[in-house]
Amino acid sequence: MPGWGGLGARKVNYDLGYPRVTPDEVSLKHEDVLTLMTELLARPKFRLVLAKRYPVLLIDEYQDTDAGFVEALKQHFLGTGTGPIIGLFGDHWQKIYGEGCGAVEHAALEVIDKNANFRSAEPIVAVLNRMRPDLEQIPSDPDAPGEARIFHTNAWPGQRRTGQGGGHWTGDTSPEAARAYLDHLKQRLSDEGWDFAVERTKILMLSHSVLAKEQGYPTIQSIYGQFNDAWLKKEDPHIKFLADQLEPACAAFQAKRYGEMFESLGAGRPCIRRHHDKVAWTQSLEQLIQLRATGTIGAVIDLIKGQAHMHLPEAVLDREQRLADAGPEPVEGESRRIAQLRRLRDVAYTELMAVDAFIDGHTPFATKHGVKGAEFENVLVIVGRGWNKYNFAQMLERLDPGPPADKVESFESNRNLFYVACSRPKRRLALLFTQILSELAMAKVTALFGEANVIPLPADPAGGAAP
Repeated sequence: MPGWGGLGARKVNYDLGYPRVTPDEVSLKHEDVLTLMTELLARPKFRLVLAKRYPVLLIDEYQDTDAGFVEALKQHFLGTGTGPIIGLFGDHWQKIYGEGCGAVEHAALEVIDKNANFRSAEPIVAVLNRMRPDLEQIPSDPDAPGEARIFHTNAWPGQRRTGQGGGHWTGDTSPEAARAYLDHLKQRLSDEGWDFAVERTKILMLSHSVLAKEQGYPTIQSIYGQFNDAWLKKEDPHIKFLADQLEPACAAFQAKRYGEMFESLGAGRPCIRRHHDKVAWTQSLEQLIQLRATGTIGAVIDLIKGQAHMHLPEAVLDREQRLADAGPEPVEGESRRIAQLRRLRDVAYTELMAVDAFIDGHTPFATKHGVKGAEFENVLVIVGRGWNKYNFAQMLERLDPGPPADKVESFESNRNLFYVACSRPKRRLALLFTQILSELAMAKVTALFGEANVIPLPADPAGGAAP
């Protein structure tokens, strides 16, 4: 990299913009690693060392790999016929993240299609094949029972949403109607034999802004934003501590598994020398359990902070101190993390409990993005609006003959996410369209799923009859 005196040098370039730079080291963020790797691949000596140490390079889910890194591999290895043997495993139709390279084409690559589908029943595979005729898939058990159906709300008589600031809700039912249609369809499918237990069925929604309201954590989602999932990955120190340590500790305490409780809290072997120590721990946990149901996240943190025998992680204490130094009221130019923590402390703790249940998979709900690579017995996909980047009804209209030249990237993002959602189930697939389907879109879903499997829902989901 420019400014470095060789791979082993201690010299650094102070213009790189890293958060911490000293004369002896550069602190990298996660997103810097691939950038650094890409730059290093331009160095012949580095490529020689890499190829000698790693003669075979296998990349899983290649379609989601950083585009710059893939271009470096093509330029320095594939294009020169040197370097390690490279194997790319994945499917460019499953590129659903914006940063990925997508399809990789190069004369040095030999394409090996995977035609066997070991996951889904024949009716689901048939839909995938009609959607993607150039890669015919064969179910491993053609006689396994299964189904793939579309349910639509075109008969709803209410005023469709028009959206605000970009119209990302345009064409959808009202939130109340969407909720009623979901309840109606879940009951109908349950009556037909669907098991909506968490381990059997997933309900896929587009975005966390929709899902958060359904699951009971709308405020937490709004604090971090639609496009920032650091909180879901538990990269936020407060959420990580509360979800990974406090919640398991409280569950263990209620189950009278005290050793497990101390282990969850990271307390090791607590200093308990007398009965008073046991009473202190018991009272603290009882207070916490009560406060979890009635108080805020800040109140729970403050209670723990005030207990001499309980401790918060250093990362949590550090952020708490930074917030205290900033003062009780927001100020102009306040850092994003301080502003987020200020808001997070005021959130009802029950929202944190809902987030924890969602993250750990204890609910039947997930986002379409969040289940790539996963599989479930049954999948119910809610197809609606709510994110300006996605309009699945419009995508269906453009399936044949294809999108306009300036809409290819948007079309592929929609198509790929739709394809990923439809390919998750093993046995049963159902899609509920809360957005209206045009005549052209209706023709396309009929061609994909078959006329008998495109089912109108009643105008009144609370009790009306289907038209």
